Amino acid sequence: MKFFVFSLGCKVNSYEKDAIKEALIQRGDEEVSKPEEASLIVVNTCSVTATSDQKSRQHIRKFRRLSPEATIAVMGCYSEGHLSEAETLGADIIIGTSKRDKLLSYIDDFQKNHKKIVDVSYLSRKKIYEELPSSAFTNNARAYLKIQDGCDKFCSYCLIPFVRGNSRSRTKEDALKEAKALVEKGYQELVLTGIEVGFYGLDLYGKEYGLGELVEDIIKENPTLKRLRLSSIDISEISDKLFEDFKNYPSLMPHLHLSLQSGSDSVLKRMKRNYTTAEYFEKVCMLRDMCPDIAITTDIIAGFPEETEEEWKETMDFAKKCAFAEIHCFAYSPRKGTAAIKMKQVDSATKDRRSHELLALSRELRDEYEHKFFGQEMEVFFEDYDEKKGYAYGHTKNYLLVKKKSDKKKKKTFDSVLYDENSRAD
Repeated sequence: MKFFVFSLGCKVNSYEKDAIKEALIQRGDEEVSKPEEASLIVVNTCSVTATSDQKSRQHIRKFRRLSPEATIAVMGCYSEGHLSEAETLGADIIIGTSKRDKLLSYIDDFQKNHKKIVDVSYLSRKKIYEELPSSAFTNNARAYLKIQDGCDKFCSYCLIPFVRGNSRSRTKEDALKEAKALVEKGYQELVLTGIEVGFYGLDLYGKEYGLGELVEDIIKENPTLKRLRLSSIDISEISDKLFEDFKNYPSLMPHLHLSLQSGSDSVLKRMKRNYTTAEYFEKVCMLRDMCPDIAITTDIIAGFPEETEEEWKETMDFAKKCAFAEIHCFAYSPRKGTAAIKMKQVDSATKDRRSHELLALSRELRDEYEHKFFGQEMEVFFEDYDEKKGYAYGHTKNYLLVKKKSDKKKKKTFDSVLYDENSRAD
C-alpha cells in the first residue's frame, strides 16, 4: 500500500507517528509525500486545546476529501475523548490512545472485509504501556524515545489524564534496547519523551529506579551518543539523581523545559498544581548554580478562570524573575469535563491581551538570554538545510537555533560556530 502518516500535537504523537511509519515500511508498504497519492492515511490526533480538536476534525475531513477511496485510520487523544464525533468524519478505523499495537492488523482486516472498525476504550483510565510494532526511526537528525505515557495529576484545566489514561512506564529493558538501536542506527541526539516523563518508573519500580537512573543507564550503555535531552518536566519530579546526572554527564544537554503554568500562588492552587512559586524558584536557582548556562523554558497559561489583574501581574513579574530562555504561551481553553470549566471565565479580549503581553515578554527574555552568548564559539548540531537560502540550521547544547552558510552535506554533522547576530536564527 502507498501510505501517508500525519500527526498533530506533542512529541509523543511524533514518536508514535514515526513508529507506525517504520512498521509500515518494514512490511513492504511505500510512504508517499501527499495524502492524495495514498491508499492508506493514518492520522494521529490531538485534544490538548479546543483548537487542537478543531484541527483534528479539519484534517480528517480534508484527507477524506483529497483521497475519497483511501483507507483512513484515526488514533490519538481526539478520537479517545470525542469518539461519537470522530465517527461522523469519514474514518474507516478508529482507535484512541491504546490499541495502537493492533493498528496494522486492523488495517489488514479492513482491507479484507471493508467493515468499519472502532476500538476505543472510551475514557478508560486503566491502560497498560503498549510497545508499538517498530522502533521510531525517522529521517530527522534527532530521534524521540518514548519512555512513559499517561498522567495522574488531574490539573483543573487539563483533559489529558482522562484521554491518555493512568501514568505508565516502559520497562527499562525495552527503553534501553530502543536507545541502543537508535544509536546504532546513527542518531547522535535522543530526546526522552512522554506525557509526564518525571513519573517514569514509579509504577514499575517505585523509587528505586526512575528518570535519573534511566538517563544514567542510557548514557553509560551508549558512550558514542553525543547528546541526550529531556522533554517537559515538573519541578517536583526533578530527583537528586537527575541533579547528579546534570553534574556528571556532559552529554545530558543543559536545556530543561520546566512547566510553570502560572506565576501566582493563588492561581496555581486553583489549577491544582502541586508546587508554589517559592518551590519552583528554588529549583531554578539550584539548576543555575549547578549549570550557569542552562536554558530553562516553560509554559504559561494566560487568562485562567478567575484570574485577576493582580494575579496576572504576579505571573509576569515571576516570569521576569525566573529569566526564562523562552515562554510557550497558551490562552486558557475551556475543556468540557475539567474542574476549571465550572469557574468564572475570563473574557476573550482580556485573554488575548494577556497572551500578547506574555509573547512580548518571551521575546524580550529570549533576546536577553541569547545575547549572553554573543561572541562565543559554540558547538552546533546541524539538523536541517534550506536549499533556497543555502543555510544549514542546528542547535547548540543549550538549544539556541543557529544558521550557517553551507551546503546540504552539513546536515547531521557537528561544527563550531561563532554565535552572534548573524548566526543566530531565532
